[in-house]
Amino acid sequence: MKIEVFDDEKSIGHFLLGVSSVFIPYFFFGFLAYEVIEFCFKKKKRKEKAQDFIGDLFEFTFGAGLTAVGLGLSWMKFILP
Repeated sequence: MKIEVFDDEKSIGHFLLGVSSVFIPYFFFGFLAYEVIEFCFKKKKRKEKAQDFIGDLFEFTFGAGLTAVGLGLSWMKFILP
């Protein structure tokens, strides 16, 4: 299975929502519900494949992960002597 990441205009939105979800965790649940519902409706019409769904989730988690790591590293300088 080949996953295409950052392949459309919505990709930046997925990334930014991932970044925002670190600060507002409710964005994670909203995004996940939206993606599952969108996938179910578009799969019936054969407009979206599983690769697209997984790619969107990857973009979101990439934004959240990058932000979490960045925040973690920025706090390390205060904790470590």
